Amino acid sequence: MNRLRVPVALWLAARLCLAGSAATWESNTYSDFLKGRFLGVSLTRDGRLTLAPRLETIAETGEAGVWSLAAAADGAVYFSTGHRGRVYRWKPGEKPALLWSAPQPEVFALALDAKGALYAASSPDGKIWRIENGKAEEYFDPKEKYIWALCAAGDGALYAGTGQAGRIWRISGPQRGEIWYETGQTHVTALALDSKGRLLAGTEPNGILYRVEARGKAFVLYDASLPEIRSIVPAPDGSVYVAAMGGAFARKQSQAAAAPASQQAAGIVSTTITVTADADASAQRGIELPPKAEAPKPPAAPAIETPPPPPSVDLSAEKSALYRIGPDQLVETLWSSKEENVYDLAVRGAELYFSTDLYGRIYRLSPDLKAALLVETREGEATRLAESGGSLLAATSNQGKLYRLNGAAAETGIYESPVHDAGNAARWGRIDWRAEARPGQLVFRTRSGNSARPDATWSDWSEPISSPANNRITSPNARFIQWRVEMKPGGGPGPIVDSVAVSYQPQNGRPVVRSIQVTLRPSRPSPRNRRPPRFPTASPSPTRATQGNPPARARPPKP
Repeated sequence: MNRLRVPVALWLAARLCLAGSAATWESNTYSDFLKGRFLGVSLTRDGRLTLAPRLETIAETGEAGVWSLAAAADGAVYFSTGHRGRVYRWKPGEKPALLWSAPQPEVFALALDAKGALYAASSPDGKIWRIENGKAEEYFDPKEKYIWALCAAGDGALYAGTGQAGRIWRISGPQRGEIWYETGQTHVTALALDSKGRLLAGTEPNGILYRVEARGKAFVLYDASLPEIRSIVPAPDGSVYVAAMGGAFARKQSQAAAAPASQQAAGIVSTTITVTADADASAQRGIELPPKAEAPKPPAAPAIETPPPPPSVDLSAEKSALYRIGPDQLVETLWSSKEENVYDLAVRGAELYFSTDLYGRIYRLSPDLKAALLVETREGEATRLAESGGSLLAATSNQGKLYRLNGAAAETGIYESPVHDAGNAARWGRIDWRAEARPGQLVFRTRSGNSARPDATWSDWSEPISSPANNRITSPNARFIQWRVEMKPGGGPGPIVDSVAVSYQPQNGRPVVRSIQVTLRPSRPSPRNRRPPRFPTASPSPTRATQGNPPARARPPKP
């Protein structure tokens, strides 16, 4: 007969006690707070919530995205859009004005020369245009599918990075251009001039950074593990800052640009479905368009070239990274992420600013390589950064907008925590916080629900909780909970939140024994029933030897 031993009983008792033990969900580190949502709130590098710089909306284009920014010496800012191929001009104190509309749906690149002339590159199958005094004229046609980048040199030449053949063109005047370097890559995605005036070029899909020293001659500065060099910013000390990404922006945009171009060429109306996956594996591969069913086209419609499928990417690598290449060509990784793609960067003094595709975030990286979340635009991507008039400008996509970050703090800010899973329906206790704030500067609220993501089935935000003496959570019992805090300056130094803790107690559930493992041991007999050990005894020998006489031998019978 098998019996449950004492250890099994103690295990069951422990399970009963743990089923309803109190718990605390605490947020007090940079990584804890970074998982939430920010509106007018910054996250310092040491994990503290503060009011963000004021984010001023300069322009709402109503288009899919703003792809390029160019800041002029007179304070004017030019920006280009897609999918209607427009170029706008904005100057402080004025409203943004439409400057020019391209015949192609995308304007991926802008550049200003030393005389203030503006150049714009349209795609696909586009050209380079010179815009001066409000008039645009064709400047050069490289006969390329895409023109991704423009860079004006000090000698009056204009460089263009193109795809799908990965060529760099040097344009010396109207309709005068030559192939300056063939990279062997698919796309030349970024161009810049270093402190000595030498041309730098970033490519895709192998993420190679070149220094083009002469026609047909280049030197590889860095071969990144990520597929695309997205942005290049030289520094006065000879260093070069580089943003690399795994999302294959060039391929994604070339595929997106093919749809409007096909509609214009064929004269038909079609619907394009773009699917973006949240998983890291899908995000590193970029967007893949499903094949379309063939539709009848007029005989005169030209064939539309479809970009090749994106190359495979090592899923164990980072999704994006920032590098610093020193004058001695030593490469240093400043920042990397497996969750966010870096789209652009800007150097301001000793600090580095960069933008990503997670809610259009803008970060600030200090000289000791600690990142602080400066502001969240709440758009799909923050595509471009530029400095103008002492302010930082940011362009976004999904909703093509232009923002300006002022030095003054926001008038109010809201931070929403990530959703916390209590594991079972829980009774909520209290919300506690540690902060540097005066009365009225912080107001907390909570809400709860039984779905993993907040939706219409969740409770409304609770009544305000602003006093530590009256901090009981009134949200209904549920499995998931979320909190948010409203921050106000209150006519003095802004509040600072160090940590927030939510206490709760999961409801007791009926214990379920899923398995029991019993180890059988042989029983031991009692001492009184033990028998003495038996030893074997010698068997009698059929013959016995006599001392001194050998044993008799058996004789065979006589016949």
